[in-house]
Amino acid sequence: MKKHYVLIGIGVAALVAATVVVIGAGTDGDGATAASGTAAVTQSVPPGHPPVNGNGEGEADPPPTDPSVQRTIKQLKAAVEADPQDPDLLLKLGDACFLGQRYREAGRAFRSVLRLAPGNAAATVRLAMVWHADGDSPRALATLKDVLATTPQDQEAHYCLAIVYFSQGDTKRAEAEWITAARLDPESAIGRRSRSFVDLFEGRQSTPPSAASEE
Repeated sequence: MKKHYVLIGIGVAALVAATVVVIGAGTDGDGATAASGTAAVTQSVPPGHPPVNGNGEGEADPPPTDPSVQRTIKQLKAAVEADPQDPDLLLKLGDACFLGQRYREAGRAFRSVLRLAPGNAAATVRLAMVWHADGDSPRALATLKDVLATTPQDQEAHYCLAIVYFSQGDTKRAEAEWITAARLDPESAIGRRSRSFVDLFEGRQSTPPSAASEE
């Protein structure tokens, strides 16, 4: 079953690190909260992806709701057309398409990166999140674990793995991954966001941090 989220805040410059999503009705089938005693946390998942409304790689993508995202996608497509062998441009295009809920295009861009740069960890992690957004959490989970088996210091992979665990109701493993992500680089946007959600688990904070606090 595909997952449904409502977007709270977006940080375009840091896709994974500055988006907060709230689990909506229908998540994992019944929209139930993950576990008792973590009410504040179960209402919000740290940044992992933009809102998901049931559109995955195999379906028609909806247009971006944010005009600035639409402009960014258009500009990046033009840049990629001019230089289709630039993996950095393709990665940015994938990020922008993902942010604009254009998951099929995002997946295509990330796969193009991997054709040009096999083993690119960022593209692999973000492609895994496309699969997660499309409801294929087991595939995303396995891929993120593979990345961490090769590069255990990958902060983004730990962070995204926490999101997948959380969506499955496994709050214990999710918290452990956020703790790891926070420790790897406490000063990065991902590190600060991870620490904020660990604080939610531990009761030191009653509400999720806003995306604006990361800018």
